This record gives sequence, C-alpha cells and structure tokens, in this order.
Amino acid sequence: MSTRAVQRALRQIGWPVQVDGVFGPSTKAAVRDFQRGYTFERLGSSGRAGPRTRAALRACAANGGRCSEHFRFREFRSKGDGWIKVDRALVHGLERYRSLLGRPVTIVSGYRDPAHNAAVGGASSSQHLFGNAADISPALSLSRVGDLRAFSGIGVDATTGLVRHIDVRHRGPNPTAGTLAHPTVFVE
Repeated sequence: MSTRAVQRALRQIGWPVQVDGVFGPSTKAAVRDFQRGYTFERLGSSGRAGPRTRAALRACAANGGRCSEHFRFREFRSKGDGWIKVDRALVHGLERYRSLLGRPVTIVSGYRDPAHNAAVGGASSSQHLFGNAADISPALSLSRVGDLRAFSGIGVDATTGLVRHIDVRHRGPNPTAGTLAHPTVFVE
C-alpha cells in the first residue's frame, strides 16, 4: 500500500487529507487518529502506517469506514474543519450504550476542532477537543448510563434529566479526576 493509497483510504473513511503521495504531518496525524479510534484491532498510535495499520485501513475503507460494529469514523467528525478524532474507549462505551438502549445512537457532536469548539461556546478544556466525548440524543437516565461503567464524564440534560453527553476523560486529560466507577457528573 503506497502513501497515496493510505491517503485515499483515509479520505474514503472521512479524513480531509490531501492525496499527494507525501507522508507529511497531516497524513501522520490522520493515521495516528485512525489508530487511536479503530476498535476491531488494538493498534499502537504511532502515526506510522505499518503492515497492521495498512491492513486495518483497507478493511475499514472496505467496510464503509466503520470504527466498530455500529459506528463509523465520520460520525465523530468535527463540524468545523472536518477532522476526525475519537478514542476507542469512547467507541467501546457507545457500543455498550447502544446495546442497553436497544437501538441506534445518534452522535450529535463528536470531535470539535478548537475554532469550532470556541464558536459553539464549548469549555476551553472540553473533552470534545481530544476526541474523548460525544453528545448524543437524550434517551437514558443517569443511573442506567452510570451502571455501564463505561464513561468517566456524564452530562445530564437540565430539562429532561436524561444523559446527553458522555466522555472518557480518564483517558486524559482528566481535570476532574472522574473514573468509570465514579464519573464526573454535570448538568447541561
């Protein structure tokens, strides 16, 4: 798989990289972010496209850009610059959430690039900036989501009392010291 083929696969999956044959900083960052979010195999996050990463890229592109059984990388794309960042722990947690819910989950907001995060009034230390968070359509109570022990940050809708934000801040940075057993809970 040539550098151009790696770049084509990344574009097909959803990353806004140039297909120029140069393995520069943008391509390396996209490969690293792909490795970090891919759940079918645990890849190191080196940013190098070795044989395992190239095979995973081919498989992912052939499978509609899926990072897990039910989620695609594109679902976590920033609505600002179009970049994708997601931690595999978040995707694993979302798979467990989906199973509990018993139906598909809509990702309202995943990764936010810094400019987009500022434009929507996001916190300067938002977990969205790191690919560690997702806003979802409110459907389950705090106690049901907390019982999953899959998220170290949980945001509850002030109006409905249902969970609308989940994150894996324990994957870092973790300014509130939230854990899977004792998540940071806040009202939005």
